[in-house]
Amino acid sequence: MDQLAAAVAKHHGRVNEILHVLGRYGFAEWASRGASIPGVKVVQQLADPTVAALSTGERMRGAATELGTTFIKFGQMLSLRPDLVGTEVATELGKLQAAVAPDPGETVAALIVSELGAPIDALFASFDADALGSGSVAQVHGATMFDGAQVVVKVLHAGVDRTVGEDLELMTACAEFLDRQDPEIARYRPITVVEEFNKMMRGAIDMAQELGNLQLFAKNFASEHDVVIPTPYPERSTRRVLTMTRIVGRTFTDRNALDADGWDVDRLVRRAIAIYLEMIFRDGVFHADPHPGNFLLLPGHRIGILDFGDVGYITAQRRTQLRGLVIGIGTRDVDAVTDIILEMSAAPADVEVIKLRGDIGVWLRSHFLGDIDKLDVGAVLANWTEMMRDHHLQLPADMALLFRVVLELQGLGQGVGIDVSLTELAAPYVHEMLSERFEPKQMARQAAHTARSWQQLIETLPAQVTAALDAVCSGKLAVDIGVRDVDGVVDRLVDGVLTSACLLAATQLVARRAGPTIGGFSVAGLALASGAMVTWRRLASNRPGHQSLVQRARMMVLAAPR
Repeated sequence: MDQLAAAVAKHHGRVNEILHVLGRYGFAEWASRGASIPGVKVVQQLADPTVAALSTGERMRGAATELGTTFIKFGQMLSLRPDLVGTEVATELGKLQAAVAPDPGETVAALIVSELGAPIDALFASFDADALGSGSVAQVHGATMFDGAQVVVKVLHAGVDRTVGEDLELMTACAEFLDRQDPEIARYRPITVVEEFNKMMRGAIDMAQELGNLQLFAKNFASEHDVVIPTPYPERSTRRVLTMTRIVGRTFTDRNALDADGWDVDRLVRRAIAIYLEMIFRDGVFHADPHPGNFLLLPGHRIGILDFGDVGYITAQRRTQLRGLVIGIGTRDVDAVTDIILEMSAAPADVEVIKLRGDIGVWLRSHFLGDIDKLDVGAVLANWTEMMRDHHLQLPADMALLFRVVLELQGLGQGVGIDVSLTELAAPYVHEMLSERFEPKQMARQAAHTARSWQQLIETLPAQVTAALDAVCSGKLAVDIGVRDVDGVVDRLVDGVLTSACLLAATQLVARRAGPTIGGFSVAGLALASGAMVTWRRLASNRPGHQSLVQRARMMVLAAPR
């Protein structure tokens, strides 16, 4: 509460504006959760009849639009997360428009001069004060360099970084408050969600990050001359300003115009999808917004790609998980798929693994028994996210972004009347990824990863033991050893409880393949199982009338007929 109260006191005007909008859109119950915080004035205002008739998703979209940049972007992020908000709300939030009124030309010019340290006429041969377009974060202006090159200048809206920073601070404080105070919301890990959004939003308002993305993608596609990436001008760019070459071409949406220009539309769609598959499988970094407006078709049958402010990454760990997931799906191995989903989603301790395993089995049988080339990728991913939501599992942000890209790629051809099998085009990349499993380099990397896990266990074990001892000494962890137990009954009871606990814990660790592992088995799980066996043997040996193996063998020899 202290952190939230401090954030409210610091930004009380913005807080009351947010609560007022929530109340007006019928979310007064949400707003009332902060009524006990000093400085908060909750507006218990019923939505007007027009608003009340809207669905929850429509009202959320309206509220986000009115609250501006941060909430528009947050709504767009949640549109990728049907596992958190449900399919209906996610679909509605996907309609959020980022367009806002542009700043006046003199405001833009003043910001450019401040950032680049020179007058406009010393930076550009010409500069168009009227914006070509304006989004929630920045606006774009046309300009000409002194060598005649046509460029666009992307400029942050005045004060947007300050407003975003203020909103993010409030969101972080609210997430921590709700995580402590609201068990139902806490199940969806609001702190993690806001942390992911914070990272994404900080990148969105940093033009230097987009400049780096442009340079990286240009390098990755340097040998593919039919792919055109805008070239940035670092000397005309800062954190708030980005100058890059201007690409002019035809949009991807007019089938008749494409036919008239001599494009083979089927081949075009396949090439566009192939470009993205190269990003995902070859490079491990992909443009995260492949809607038709970000493609331009240029003379010479070249494809230009715009807007590199938002990109996704596939880490080595995620690639390994995806490989295991593909193998599990291909072999209909329900247990393997369950393990990977639990690992990906950092599953809470109370997840019903048996029920989840059953639902995954149904999911596999529903989608992967027929012809893989006719697979409905949209239905597969929709049912996946619905299953995750049912089990309160949270899809990682990078996977949610990848899912959105895959769905948009599937819809790319549909927009121009072409039906292309995404699984067919992805098959060579998937086969290559699977073949990596037994490559010496890959096996060496896996061995190094296992070694690092062992190293981490060895390095952290002393600290964990010390922490436990400190807790005992400070009274936070008490162990009562003052029981007089002449017959050892309590000792045996404790041993029995410990044996059961070790077996249960070992089962969970082995089932989830918790690292470090040997041959796919959790070392910690095997250690606990061994401890349980030792304790059980001790209990058995202390049982009245118990005979050791040697004693039993001697009795059998004596009892044998002579």
